[in-house]
Amino acid sequence: MATTVEDQIDKLKSRGMTIEDEAKAKENLLDIGYYRLGFYWFPFENTYPRRVNRDHTYREGTRFDYAIRLYYFDFDLRNLFLRYISRIEINFRTTLIYYVSNKYKNDPFWYINQMVVKKDFIESNVYQAALKEAEGESVVKADLKLHNRRHAPAWKVIEYMSFGVTISLFDNLKDGGLKKQISMVYGMDASSQFSNYINTVRRLRNYCAHGKVLYDLNLPEAISSGPAGNLGNRKTMLSGAYIVFKYLLGTISKKRVDEMKSGLISAFDRITDKAVLEIILQNSGFNLDEL
Repeated sequence: MATTVEDQIDKLKSRGMTIEDEAKAKENLLDIGYYRLGFYWFPFENTYPRRVNRDHTYREGTRFDYAIRLYYFDFDLRNLFLRYISRIEINFRTTLIYYVSNKYKNDPFWYINQMVVKKDFIESNVYQAALKEAEGESVVKADLKLHNRRHAPAWKVIEYMSFGVTISLFDNLKDGGLKKQISMVYGMDASSQFSNYINTVRRLRNYCAHGKVLYDLNLPEAISSGPAGNLGNRKTMLSGAYIVFKYLLGTISKKRVDEMKSGLISAFDRITDKAVLEIILQNSGFNLDEL
């Protein structure tokens, strides 16, 4: 049943939450929403981390501001990560196009050649939809019209494919040696290892782009051991994804890594409440000494 912000504030107070500035709390509730903020005051519940049979009461001393600070920490990380993930995405797309196109110099349409890419992938609904969408772009349409041909060169079409489809195209290349060559650009001999890393970054990108909760991120697939180091129990946590992200970015630009680290340190510096910092460190697996 829908409730007013006044009812929402009364409910939170009845459950033990301190709200020092109710006018500001109303503004936050109308801006961010009661449901979304629920993900950020959840870790302050007495029954946390239990997700069933919760009593929804809050630990003594819990303030409404805690959830707001935790929410804006996530907000800062999304903006920071997306900026640098874009650098990895563009670099990977460029690398894929360059190496495969030079391997098959006589076939600029290799991305639909069943001798180069696995047939099942080419014929899949996901890939066909991606091709159709790319061919709808003005640059690609102009190429098809100008040259009176059914398909445009790989370097034009793949430019308009999503990060996920581009990674899948790499995964479905038939030449294992070529996949290894591309992986070695990023310091990895095994293409399976590289695929695991680049897919980790893709998932982190999707979490950020779709506004999902980051501080307690739980990856659906564990990060495999590799050159980013031993992640221990952080293979599905935000800190593990960050370490892999930082490693891949470092193979492209050390300067960008330094910028990102500085931005992350600044995001942590803005967390002045010990209770909020403890929640972030506990759930994310971050160690402030190794940022």
